[in-house]
Amino acid sequence: MRRVGKRRLLAAALLALVAAPLSWTGGDRLAEASASAGAEPVYESTDLYVAGTEGYHTFRIPSVLTTRSGTVLAFAEGRRNSASDTGDIDTVLKRSFDGGRTWQPMQVVCDMGTDTCGNPTAVQDEETGRVWLFLTHNYGDDTIEEINNGTSRGVRTVWSAYSDDDGATWSAPANRFAEVQRPDTRWDATGPGIGIQLRHGPAKGRLVIPAIGRNIQSDDHGATWYESGRLPDGLNEATVVELTDGTLMRNDRLSKNQELKRRAVVTSADQGATWSPIAYDPVLIDPICEASIVRYKPADNAAGDRMLLFANPAETGKRTTMTVRISYDDGRTWTVSKTAYRGNAAYSSLTVLPDGNVGLLFEGGMYTAYDKIMFASFNLEWMSTVEPDLDDLVFSEGELSPVFRGDIGEYRLELYRDVEELTVTSVTARGETVVAVNGKPAPAGTATTVALGGLDAISVQAKLGPRVRTYAIRLDRTRERPELKLHWTFEAAGADGAVPDLTGGGHAGLLGAGAEIRAGAGLAGAALYLNGQRASVEIANEEDLHPGAGDFSLSVWVKPEALVQQRHIVYWYGQAGRGLPQWWFAVEKNGAVRMNMSGLPSGSEVGVATPAGLVKAGVWTHLAAVRDGSVNKIYVNGRLAATSVRYDGAQMNVTNAALPPLVGFDKGTVGNRDWYGYMDDFRLYRNALTAGESLKLYEGGGDAVPPATEAAVTPDEPGGANGWYVGDVTVALSATDDRSGVARTEYRLNGGAWTAYEGPIAVAAEGATAIDYRSVDRAGNAEPVRTVTVRIDKTAPAIRVVPDRAVLWPPNGKLVPVAMAVEAEDGASGVASVKLVSIAGSEPDETAVSDAAYGTDDREFRLRAERAGNGAGRTYEIVYEATDNAGLQAVGTAIVAVPHDRSE
Repeated sequence: MRRVGKRRLLAAALLALVAAPLSWTGGDRLAEASASAGAEPVYESTDLYVAGTEGYHTFRIPSVLTTRSGTVLAFAEGRRNSASDTGDIDTVLKRSFDGGRTWQPMQVVCDMGTDTCGNPTAVQDEETGRVWLFLTHNYGDDTIEEINNGTSRGVRTVWSAYSDDDGATWSAPANRFAEVQRPDTRWDATGPGIGIQLRHGPAKGRLVIPAIGRNIQSDDHGATWYESGRLPDGLNEATVVELTDGTLMRNDRLSKNQELKRRAVVTSADQGATWSPIAYDPVLIDPICEASIVRYKPADNAAGDRMLLFANPAETGKRTTMTVRISYDDGRTWTVSKTAYRGNAAYSSLTVLPDGNVGLLFEGGMYTAYDKIMFASFNLEWMSTVEPDLDDLVFSEGELSPVFRGDIGEYRLELYRDVEELTVTSVTARGETVVAVNGKPAPAGTATTVALGGLDAISVQAKLGPRVRTYAIRLDRTRERPELKLHWTFEAAGADGAVPDLTGGGHAGLLGAGAEIRAGAGLAGAALYLNGQRASVEIANEEDLHPGAGDFSLSVWVKPEALVQQRHIVYWYGQAGRGLPQWWFAVEKNGAVRMNMSGLPSGSEVGVATPAGLVKAGVWTHLAAVRDGSVNKIYVNGRLAATSVRYDGAQMNVTNAALPPLVGFDKGTVGNRDWYGYMDDFRLYRNALTAGESLKLYEGGGDAVPPATEAAVTPDEPGGANGWYVGDVTVALSATDDRSGVARTEYRLNGGAWTAYEGPIAVAAEGATAIDYRSVDRAGNAEPVRTVTVRIDKTAPAIRVVPDRAVLWPPNGKLVPVAMAVEAEDGASGVASVKLVSIAGSEPDETAVSDAAYGTDDREFRLRAERAGNGAGRTYEIVYEATDNAGLQAVGTAIVAVPHDRSE
């Protein structure tokens, strides 16, 4: 079998775990080397079951078991015609004899015709070697709801099969209803996953299969089976593990109190006879999904190894981020965790492989959590190694394939032939991860421009400490430009009352039953308004819009007035009716977006829906529905929000010319799911829009208004006079754009080079600093350059005072004219004023100074040439004060003396 999606991660080991040899039956198959100090971290992944292959629409519900001889058994449900939990479902198996490196061809273990045979839960009897596989059966046309409410043809029953040759052949399934189910049982489920065999206490050797509300047990190697004591109510899909002291611990999915989003734990100290109340593990977050748990080394006593492994999609909102955790104390705490798969992920099953590595069989995929079932193997050293993860790579152009996942190293970027440059923006899980594009630094969160020239590929490198992860993106320049087949902007109806098609293709919009165009209600002008009561727009001349089996895309802005019905139809092509070729696009009452498509041959159907809350009443939201080969996608505000499972695109012919396409109209017989609110900028394309194209439609959707940027200066008050700051200043820029959002903000100082704004601008230079700034939105609108001028003066002026005569002689008592030369300078704000402050004589004499105008810039006055006969002489201290425009002051002083005598 060809292996895909495989990656080996190597680095220095950080943790030594479990070096002791194992002591249970078959334990010598664990290689001590892989669990000893110094081993390199290893992670490998294989796509084992892929939707749309090997005769099945979807594969689900993994169960993996390593037998005592080292064979790895990987079970799953093969869902023949759809992804539904009911219908024609078989249980299938693939086997590996080399620890999951290669796999034997798929075999069918249970096929009950068009009925459902699934929920595989396997266990091996270590004493006999027999592998038991428990299953559930129900009629294929009975839904879960019908079984539960009593309107179904039958009920869910528990069955078992066994193999004595490591899964090569299997017994016919046997119905265990009378043994392990109460007579009034309607819905039931085993596991899914694996069972265990007890190693302690009086029931040592007991086979245990977890099931809803209890365990299914055998004390005679499977000859008979019976139920354990009942568990507390409110639990569902179950796992079970035996602790080192013989306590049984169940770890279940919640069927009640689901708002807690945690795993439920109950224990039994008497090997399943009675059970504790439910405890909700605060660490094991869960989106309400199946999970898996396994003991790394079965222990024969309480002093043995207490290490458990646990796996589940560790999120509370949606099924994603498959995470493995380690507990070293029998599940009381979980001190080590590692993400094994960073995309969509759901059910899982854990096993310990013959070489001591861990095997993880789990659902996941780039489009949905059910695209495929993957088998990953890793050693314990990998669990403790920090990776330089990237959450995403965002490109301004093209379509990345596969969808970026982080643990895949090679990608293809489909581009138009004429693309000469693009931007790459990385999103990192760890802020300290260093990213480079083609060897040049590319800070995370910042768009890095790459000139393509003659490049055939781009290299993106993420580095965290000594570990480096490199992604190769091959450039495929064969993509065709989008072919726009219909475009309505709803600015005005034509003379015939129809909405004109701006492409010139003649696909006018015929307004019906109250549909109207309302001026000023749209993104940048008018918009279509539909009243939710059979108002619609019919597409004229739709002959060249029939989809066939080819790709297509719909792009539209919507603003519902209210979400009051189960569903609000945005667009419906084809006829209403089950099994008829059609596709429709709608917003659900809870704000989710749904796309549904059925085609020929009859019965082919695929649906996809986003999480709830993405569309809100009274808010403009951009939506795009895309058929891309064998996958349907929904984009919300330029971002991929949901994808369908893969299907056979060549067989999904949607053409149905019986009725014209209608915008905003429910073609069903109930007719109560029409659009209620506004639409704008409606487009249909004859190809699949890329992620970059959808993003551009969102970013440019009717946005003709540039962003607005405000500058805030700190301190908010200058502190000096005349608007001058007397200390350092920071300037913070904040930009807003109500439509497409701000793409970037930039600034320049005193007319210099433009610089990307990344945080408050520190200004310390004295003088006037002109800061020009502007922002650009995602639609490309740039605001006019704005300027804030910051004036800083932190230094008082310099002043120098020099008299035209420093000595007055002779001391004849006369008033002598004195002229002062005063020089004042200030390099920042400039000198505002100079004034004479004081003239002080050393000898008392009220008549010694004449004609001095204090408080003014007086530089000429008279001083008396006189001194006491018995003193050292008289001195005059003349003081001037200089003030700059910031209000800073400095004084200058000069001395004029009348000496006692002129002797040497």
